[in-house]
Amino acid sequence: SGGHIKIYSEPGQGTTIKLYLPRAMQAEDALVQVDTGPVVGGTETILVVEDDPEVRDVVVAMLSDLGYRVLKAADAASALNVIDSGIPIDLLFTDVVMPGALKSPELARKAKQRLPDLAVLFTSGYTENSIVHGGKLDAGVELLSKPYPREALARKVRHVLANQAQRKQAARPPAREPQAKVAAPMVSRVSAATVLLVKDDALIRANSAEMLADAGYTVVEAISAEEAATVLKVRAVDVIVTDINLPGASGAELVAHARAAQPSIGVVFASGQAAPLLRGDLAGSVVLTKPYNAAALTSAVEEALGRDKSATNLNTPSAEGCF
Repeated sequence: SGGHIKIYSEPGQGTTIKLYLPRAMQAEDALVQVDTGPVVGGTETILVVEDDPEVRDVVVAMLSDLGYRVLKAADAASALNVIDSGIPIDLLFTDVVMPGALKSPELARKAKQRLPDLAVLFTSGYTENSIVHGGKLDAGVELLSKPYPREALARKVRHVLANQAQRKQAARPPAREPQAKVAAPMVSRVSAATVLLVKDDALIRANSAEMLADAGYTVVEAISAEEAATVLKVRAVDVIVTDINLPGASGAELVAHARAAQPSIGVVFASGQAAPLLRGDLAGSVVLTKPYNAAALTSAVEEALGRDKSATNLNTPSAEGCF
């Protein structure tokens, strides 16, 4: 960060530590309130890999209470044995730091070789270099930081499972459908509209961009909120389609930033929650539930374009310095 530390220590007197950090000149980020609605669970099967027995028991209890079928393992090698047993598993939820020769990132790689449709969620009490580099998660990696409440666990699990379902759908060969079925009547109304698509998953982003282009939209892609904010400075955008969970700044922060400069911009949030409730700076947004198809995506964009933009004319801070 470019700062420094001064330490003064004297026997019998104690120690004084002073931390000096560079002064930040940017404006303070706007506080965005997000209420994603009631916590929901599911019926999928989750393999929990945690070496601390007390933590493992608590996690298993929380996930079971949410309706999931839960398997457990104390280390990566045991987890791989469970996977090799042939039991269907939807999500691998593993601590980053594990005892034994087989580490969690390698476990995840081997698990996905055996189960290509497996979703993976890491958890850790601190930044771990094996999945975080340069202060950012490796591409495609999902992390839930410890300690976490039940609500955060529930929402993160649904997010990861929904992303995997969307990824699986994107990988399927396109269905043979009549062209008119993909919202052809609306092309004349929206052909001039520009959509900023913000998704960090390459496969989902490419598939969603293709859906939007086929429906007649001009699509600009971004992999993060920071990259999207740069696009907004140089290009006019009618609708933002974004995940809520993004590396770095969140989709909610991006929308607050965008609406500060352009209150009438349309917003579509792609979410794994069945019925998110958005309030405050996010009011007036359209929610698109994952996994979605071309018809659902184009319908959500059409709704965002047609909504009364006066509802989004909120008292928001200046866009300068939000990122």
